[in-house]
Amino acid sequence: MKGDPNNLLEKKDIFLLNAFLTGYLCNDAIRLGEKAVYDFRSDFNNWLQNKYNYHNPFSWSNIINEISIKEKLNSVDVFFREYHLFNQEK
Repeated sequence: MKGDPNNLLEKKDIFLLNAFLTGYLCNDAIRLGEKAVYDFRSDFNNWLQNKYNYHNPFSWSNIINEISIKEKLNSVDVFFREYHLFNQEK
């Protein structure tokens, strides 16, 4: 990997983060034999769809990407902002 070996992602991109989380959580599912209790993705996706009134079958990463484009912010920064708000409202 180029760059700083301490970085998990070479660049801040929501789709790279999504791929990393999917792999990590799939590994847990295989290892545990079931979905990890901390797999937030489905609930987070529903929360984002309701908050931003998305009726299309967009995934959470696509919604975050759309928000980041509209707000002219980095998608990973938007993810952490929204994920923090999501956890506060739980």
